[in-house]
Amino acid sequence: EQKAKQEAEAKAQAEAQRLAEQKAKQEAEAKAAAQTQRPNPKTIVEAEILSEQINKKENDSIEIVEIIKNSTDERTQLMLDMTENAKSSSKEQSNLLRELDSMVLIKDADLKALKEENDLSEKGIAVKPRPFKSITAENNRLNNIKADLDALIKSRDDKIKELEDLYEETIIGDTITNDVVMLYYKKEIKRLKSEQLKALETKSRLDSQLETIRVATEFERRRRIKRAAFDNEDERYQQDRATLKRIKETTILSNGNLNSDDFDFGEDQGKNIKILKNINNTDDGYYLILAVHSNVEKRDEFLRKIVAQGNKNIDFFYDVNTSKYYIYSKKHNTITEATKALESKGSLPYNSKMSIVKIEN
Repeated sequence: EQKAKQEAEAKAQAEAQRLAEQKAKQEAEAKAAAQTQRPNPKTIVEAEILSEQINKKENDSIEIVEIIKNSTDERTQLMLDMTENAKSSSKEQSNLLRELDSMVLIKDADLKALKEENDLSEKGIAVKPRPFKSITAENNRLNNIKADLDALIKSRDDKIKELEDLYEETIIGDTITNDVVMLYYKKEIKRLKSEQLKALETKSRLDSQLETIRVATEFERRRRIKRAAFDNEDERYQQDRATLKRIKETTILSNGNLNSDDFDFGEDQGKNIKILKNINNTDDGYYLILAVHSNVEKRDEFLRKIVAQGNKNIDFFYDVNTSKYYIYSKKHNTITEATKALESKGSLPYNSKMSIVKIEN
């Protein structure tokens, strides 16, 4: 019995010895494998210290950053530098977005003022002229802001992508960087990407507003030009009527006989019937045209010579499309009436170049 007990104890000691040797061998193999992945013993010690410190400050990102700054781990230091750089450029990006937003407000205010000016003008209400400002300088500033913002957004996108790539490399290849460190960078990358997405959304919204304002402003500018042209046309018409009335009232009858060579008929209309459209202040119909002039003085001279011959039924209309005055003796409603009148024009010298023009408004 004593012998059996001794044999059992010896067997147990042998098994314990074998297990101890096996465990030592496994630990040695694990240590050797770890050594192949670690930069050097100093870095290992530093990483272990870093891990211990960060575990104590898991919820304090400021403390985490300070600990990383004081470490000698190159990879975490590099990621920290890239993160801080991205944060720094964020301020500049925000400033540019604010500048772009201010330009939107300026452009919108100009649009509203222009629209109000047009609305009041159409109601016959005079508007005080706005102070002059250089649209060219304003647009140049806007283009510079947009160019700087596009360049900065592109730069930040590249930096965030570079940081994300380094993070992924670290996750795959590093066996010692503390999980809290990696969680910190994961959160920072997520925050930076979210921040960048919001910046892009803001820029897109502001660009859309600028385009809407640009289209509306162009409409209001055309509206103002059209209104100015209408005002000028109305003023021209009133002046023309006053001139014709003055010529008829002040021209003295002439006793001398004139021939066709004494009249300047202006532009030759030929024998074909010309059709004119959009003639303001003039009814549709067929007009017996005597002369066509672009020059006001030549127009008035022709009118005075006819009135001096005793004909006060003379009149004229203005074609804004060609800037020409058409002097006529009579208007007819049908082509038949106009043709008969042309055939019976007689031998009066100012009728020698008579032609027919049809107005279709």
